Amino acid sequence: MASKVKDQVQRSARSGGKNDGDKTSFSSSLPSGNNNNIINRSTVLFSVLAIVTLVAVTLAIGAIDVYLAAACALAGNIYLLWLLKSAQTKKKQKKKLGRKRGFAPVLLVGIGPVVGSLVFFFLGYLGSPAEAITRMLMTVGFSISLFVSSFPLPLAIKFKLLEGRQQNQESYRPLVTILVPAYNEQEVISRTLESLMNLKYGNKEIIVIDDGSTDLTPVIASWYRQFGVKVLRKPNGGKASALNYGLLFARGEIIITIDSDSMVERDAINKIVSIMRDENMLAVAGNIRVLNSNSMLTKIQELEYLMSINMLRRAFALFGSVMVVPGAFGAFRKRETIQVGSYDNDTITEDFDLTIKLLKTGGAVGSSSAGLAYTEVPSSWKVLYKQRLRWSTGTYQTIFKHRDVIWNTRYDLLHSLVFPMILLSLFNPITSFVGIGAGIYLALTGGLLIFLGMQLIFLIVQVFMSLVALSIDNERYRLALYSPFFVLVYKQVIDFTTLVSAFRAAFSGSKQWHKIDRSGGMQAIKVSNKG
Repeated sequence: MASKVKDQVQRSARSGGKNDGDKTSFSSSLPSGNNNNIINRSTVLFSVLAIVTLVAVTLAIGAIDVYLAAACALAGNIYLLWLLKSAQTKKKQKKKLGRKRGFAPVLLVGIGPVVGSLVFFFLGYLGSPAEAITRMLMTVGFSISLFVSSFPLPLAIKFKLLEGRQQNQESYRPLVTILVPAYNEQEVISRTLESLMNLKYGNKEIIVIDDGSTDLTPVIASWYRQFGVKVLRKPNGGKASALNYGLLFARGEIIITIDSDSMVERDAINKIVSIMRDENMLAVAGNIRVLNSNSMLTKIQELEYLMSINMLRRAFALFGSVMVVPGAFGAFRKRETIQVGSYDNDTITEDFDLTIKLLKTGGAVGSSSAGLAYTEVPSSWKVLYKQRLRWSTGTYQTIFKHRDVIWNTRYDLLHSLVFPMILLSLFNPITSFVGIGAGIYLALTGGLLIFLGMQLIFLIVQVFMSLVALSIDNERYRLALYSPFFVLVYKQVIDFTTLVSAFRAAFSGSKQWHKIDRSGGMQAIKVSNKG
């Protein structure tokens, strides 16, 4: 057994390092990324082309349903831009937004098509009552899907512009504690720790919390004690329990959480911590990228991270209201984290729950485009389904837990903006499937052009969204080729998973570790030469 352990450690851990400060002893082995925060010409070009193409296609189809859905989605986007300006003005005046302002987009894109369809029906434009109801359902589904997909775009661009103009003030160097919770991660734990050894940030401590692993994870992690890494062991109790245990030993003012399969860019801690020089900034989300982009499914997820997850995070960062600081890479103020009760184990998305608790205190939660980390994503549909089922179930659990935000105006933007958008996103799969079903029925009864027109417009939105997202992050444009498959197949699977999770959230009590299969490999990964 001893020889087996020794061989595993030697395979998993590099033996050339001398101390924590020896940066040349470890290779970060990360994909090379461009952290340029300036909006480039391609972003502007793709945005303009998106608007022109959408207007042209909408006019070419010439259907009232399409006009109505597009108009409602556009009105919702315009309203959100106005809300941004209003929120900034109110903040300067130390006032709060009104109770119902955040729900206005929900009414515009949800109720608007219903009212519009009723008006057009009574004017005689929608045919029989049965046809009118079918077209109304299709229009509602299309309007909500179009809005949910497009509203992050202008806000994310605005955030990127502001972020690019800000001067990096990296003189802020508090003690940082990096927590790495781990459970049966022998394939990847050394890779993660090596990337942490290679960080530029010097004023730090690294703590690995082994949550009752049954493999060689604690043995491999313990090898890094010679470089100053602390290794804690505890009985298995779940990720929230592991993080709370690590907090008991943390000395840092700032807590950085890193998943045990993640790899961090050398300057990522510098970038993410510099944002927290503002004392009102209670947490900052890192910029998560896909590490194992080596198959069609993982490439689609890479596109999703760039086009949906990161764009949405940037949009809410404009308001200081990022709703999820990911456990894969995020920063929290230790004092405020402890004050709100640290990590709870009553949901399976402890990072989302903690973020909402911090937002409820009135503090800000931001995002860093330059703070890059890479994580493995599911490489099979089965594992992807399990992961997204967990995410969606945890979202429902957290929303229900903090349902008081919906009615309480003292939570300001959390009440008037964040929760309405979350609720609309959770409701979107239902309206999407209903809309598609109604559209198929309409297509079979003579309305094929209207149905195909709506699908074409939605596809165009997704393609241009992907191009803009890729240009913002300076990523390769060929990923946009996966947009059609993303719309036609991948989105439907994710929407179905969201619907299933609604029932699972009501009856499931599982709060244990949920892991994906780790490859531990570094295929097609370029070495970062930064710094």
